[in-house]
Amino acid sequence: MLNDKNKLERDFQIAKNQGRWLSDDEHIVLEKRNQIRSKLVLLTGVCILLPPLWPFAFGLTLYLLFPKTISRIGVVATVCFLLSSLVVTGILIFLFLGLFNALF
Repeated sequence: MLNDKNKLERDFQIAKNQGRWLSDDEHIVLEKRNQIRSKLVLLTGVCILLPPLWPFAFGLTLYLLFPKTISRIGVVATVCFLLSSLVVTGILIFLFLGLFNALF
């Protein structure tokens, strides 16, 4: 009974903050987001305790603070990395063929 009362109070606070009652689907999405967030906070704490994982902890912290922005930056960084790796591969193939022609 106490759990139901706490859930009702929490739902009321969410409704006050949002200006409306959330649907069941919105509640499920909100609960999943909160679970993922708490797992990431725990993982960040573990990474902070292990010095070799500090860069990973920094990335997780940025993701927790700015999820949309960091996701966009991650997509842009991935595309840039893939394009630059293709360019470097092309340059290496060109240099290898030039070296091969010079030797033989």
